[in-house]
Amino acid sequence: MNNSVSKPMLGAAYYPEAWPDDQLGPDIAAMVKSGITVVRIGEFAWSKMEPREGVYEFQWLHRVVDALETAGIAVILGTPSATPPIWLEELDPEMRLLDDVGLRHDHGGRRHCCSNNPTYVRYSLKIAEELVKEFGQHPNVIGWQIDNEIAAFDFGCFCPHCIEAFKVHLKERYGTIENLNRRWNLNLFSQEYASFDQIPQPKPHTWHSPHLKFEWATFHAQSHIRFIRAQADILHQYTKAPVGTDMMPVFNQDYGKMNAFLDVVQYNHYDDEASLWRELFWFDFMRGIKDRPFWVTETATCWNGSTSTPSNFRAEGFCQANSWLPITLGAEANMYWLWRQHWAGHELMHGAVLYASGRPMHIFGEVQKIAAGYKKCAAFLSDTRVQTDAAMIASSTCDYLMKQQEVVWEPDSHAWETAYTKRLYMIHRPMSEMGIRPDVIPPEKDLSRYKLLITPFLLTMEEGDLHNRVRQWVEQGGTWIAGPMCDIRNDIGAHYIDRETGLIEELTGSRLSYQVPDSYHHFSLNWADGAELKAERWLQLFDVDADTEVLATLTSGYSALEGKPVIFRKQVGQGHVIVLGTVPSPEDCRKLMEYALRISGADRLAVQGTVAVARRVGSNTEGIAATEYGGREGTLILDGTYTDLLTDTVHTDRITLAPWQTVILQKITEETL
Repeated sequence: MNNSVSKPMLGAAYYPEAWPDDQLGPDIAAMVKSGITVVRIGEFAWSKMEPREGVYEFQWLHRVVDALETAGIAVILGTPSATPPIWLEELDPEMRLLDDVGLRHDHGGRRHCCSNNPTYVRYSLKIAEELVKEFGQHPNVIGWQIDNEIAAFDFGCFCPHCIEAFKVHLKERYGTIENLNRRWNLNLFSQEYASFDQIPQPKPHTWHSPHLKFEWATFHAQSHIRFIRAQADILHQYTKAPVGTDMMPVFNQDYGKMNAFLDVVQYNHYDDEASLWRELFWFDFMRGIKDRPFWVTETATCWNGSTSTPSNFRAEGFCQANSWLPITLGAEANMYWLWRQHWAGHELMHGAVLYASGRPMHIFGEVQKIAAGYKKCAAFLSDTRVQTDAAMIASSTCDYLMKQQEVVWEPDSHAWETAYTKRLYMIHRPMSEMGIRPDVIPPEKDLSRYKLLITPFLLTMEEGDLHNRVRQWVEQGGTWIAGPMCDIRNDIGAHYIDRETGLIEELTGSRLSYQVPDSYHHFSLNWADGAELKAERWLQLFDVDADTEVLATLTSGYSALEGKPVIFRKQVGQGHVIVLGTVPSPEDCRKLMEYALRISGADRLAVQGTVAVARRVGSNTEGIAATEYGGREGTLILDGTYTDLLTDTVHTDRITLAPWQTVILQKITEETL
């Protein structure tokens, strides 16, 4: 494996199979000129690799990988299972997804095959094995990408293989049909089943049980995880290069479980100026999944577009912020989709680094500047990691649950977002704006490194042993902000019948009196200091004991309930539990976080404006990375003297960041003088 490639890496997706052979040399020459250090290839090239069953042609790919190596450009190689060739689909047409109305997907797109179809799985594993046997030891292949953007979209596949596998899933989870009937409360509507064979697949024209729909979504996500793991197991036999699978910013897959057996988190996004702030959450999540830097495997240089005129052109400077932001927050690679515009076919309107003609797009100079900056800061960034002692839990299980039961209606979600995602932003965004840099972690992640934990909208805490781990962590000194809408469902999204919460009441000695989903704001709340608490959507009101510090109460709206706590703190062992029973405004969220920082001792960096900031710590050095992501000036207030490695400028006190500007600051100490 080529260990000489400088990190952070700047790269692009390259599709040599779509171009005449004589274009390889000019493309590579332009890559060298741009400063690109890595390319992703192969992810959609199955028909070029295996033009006929059992006939493998890799010489063209060797020529590409070797030519890139000669030019000093590393390769991330993709397994091509997202785009099976037509000859394979003709062998077994039933490998194509069967939708909820009985229509088969057709050849011509991607990710249109069923992860439970044995023919498709067998041939996918075979091409992956042949590919890694050929290139697993190639020194210029520094990483592997399995498939492409796999996720449980829409209603899933309804083919016979999925139906049988779903029955197995239910049997493994519930054991007996009697247990399933009991846990799903199927006395309602006379829904009881006598066998697993009678259970239908949830379809949009029927008012199905939310537990059936939850299990169907979970089953499809697990099917994709098994499919990716089977390929990963093969790749790991033949290569020591890191293996991952590129994912989109949606919760249709369980990110934690998907990446548990992979080596590097790979992530794709296409935000523009209006939505780039969302990526602070997702980069914090990608960083929090595994204890190593993640890779942005796809993002746009200048605009998105498939086969229509793009309307999301990015301003000058945006590409620099978009390329530096993941590095600021813990990535070691940023890669563009794509290197050169497709000259025909799918997505030919999409922005790139080069036009289809091979001429540089207007963005080329920015790409060169980004590459030069990466190179200049490489030593510091490679030696340091983002350090934080705050965490937020994000759960794909809770996303699946909230899709089936909208606890509080959420309008106007982004096309790729769910209500759960949008609600998480409500807490994460104010935290980030005040300089708290939380790891966003899956429920199974170890908590021991953190001082402050936030669990917003975590409907259930019955994933694995999360209940017990949070209890132990709090008793040993952690500060837990529980809520809003936290701990109110069991592991399949059902109410508790002997209590209102799974852990909160037990741990704090409180009693949840009322839960009020008030989207129309028929209430008023005050902080304990008399200031108004602006909140929305949801109220949880508690009875607490005399040893509890009440932070906010209901002051009007439901006269019988006035004076009841909506936010309170209780000491538990050496730690604290802060129960947040409403969805606070950004200003009130920041006020609560200031309080939590004081009692937890968790770290923050002071910023003003739209500045993403992270403390970085290495073996013999430390510093701060910051990127302005809103297209307007921002301020970073310093706690010492620093050198900006991009400009060689020394700063003390504070820095005013220009729109889209990044600073990579190394702290000046006696050791660095």
